[in-house]
Amino acid sequence: MSQPDEKHQQALVKKVISGESWNEFCDLLKAAGQFVIDNSVEDELERSEGFRYLARLLASSLQDSVEPPSLTPPTIQYRTTRIGADNPDFVYASVPIRGNLTYRITGCLNDCYQFNVGAFHGRLGTAEGLQSTGFLNQHDLQVDDRGHFTVIASNQAPQRDEGQWLPLCEASNSLIIRQTLLDPSNEAKADLSIDIIGGELDSLDQPMSAKRLDNMLGRPALMVHGIAQQFLGWTNDFMQRKNQITEIKPELLGMAKGDPHCQYNYGYFELEENQALRVVLHPPKCDYWNIQLANHWLESFDSRSIMSSINMRSAVKEKDGSVVIMVSANDPGHENWLSTQFHQRGVIALRWLAAAEKQTDPLTELITLS
Repeated sequence: MSQPDEKHQQALVKKVISGESWNEFCDLLKAAGQFVIDNSVEDELERSEGFRYLARLLASSLQDSVEPPSLTPPTIQYRTTRIGADNPDFVYASVPIRGNLTYRITGCLNDCYQFNVGAFHGRLGTAEGLQSTGFLNQHDLQVDDRGHFTVIASNQAPQRDEGQWLPLCEASNSLIIRQTLLDPSNEAKADLSIDIIGGELDSLDQPMSAKRLDNMLGRPALMVHGIAQQFLGWTNDFMQRKNQITEIKPELLGMAKGDPHCQYNYGYFELEENQALRVVLHPPKCDYWNIQLANHWLESFDSRSIMSSINMRSAVKEKDGSVVIMVSANDPGHENWLSTQFHQRGVIALRWLAAAEKQTDPLTELITLS
């Protein structure tokens, strides 16, 4: 160990033993809490959800940092954390990986309407954000008559008969999988498995150390603060155009890396109890579309009992093919009602997947209910 490295190691040991690492962890969380206060109104529901949002982010990031999932064998983690107006029609999953290894992903689509998998490096909430090295959607996948497919994720292209290639780089640290179910309560998600078929993984059995603990605490705290700050930047931008829905700015979407074939549109509703927002959609020919509501913190609403999300299958169309959506707290007696679920204000998300042309902003109208 060089002299500078030795001094750095000694400083880390002192930092942990003195409690400075723990204090930094707590200070970052305290700063995130202040960020919630500074970016919300003095409302019981909004503030309570804001601090719950931080707790959810912390629980997820601490789990990954302190008790990380297995790299051997690879572990498919189905995510329930609500971030960035997560889509209720989606089943989100991630797989921690190492970019120097070769992986074989096999699956059967079952009732899955859309499926995509991407290889990424970087992390949400960091200056780098998520960066993609490869992406496959259902049109890219080579699927047999039974719905089965094989994908090889690796640095080097595989032999043609081994499977379809998903490129990795040395810095790749995760695979992110999104599945679309048009009726999530009654449909089966894809069956998936993943194996390491090439490369060597260094031993992960290491004793606890000052460096490991400092990373275990520092990274989750930074991620909580960073993710909250990143997506509140989205909310604050949407709030500039209340009760309108417009395409998201590229600089906002760039750090989150959604589906590259999807047009993302967002709005911010603010309604009195006797008001509704009327939204008129003209769905184009496309692979998929949906519209949904989320709270101020961009957490999707729970749609198990009350409808706060409508997709291309569930929407009731007008005779001319248009779709009229009513956003309100109380049921206006409309087929396409999206309930605000006790929220006076929040976010609207609209997605058009693989439309042939860019879609114009939908017409919105604030109306008073009788």
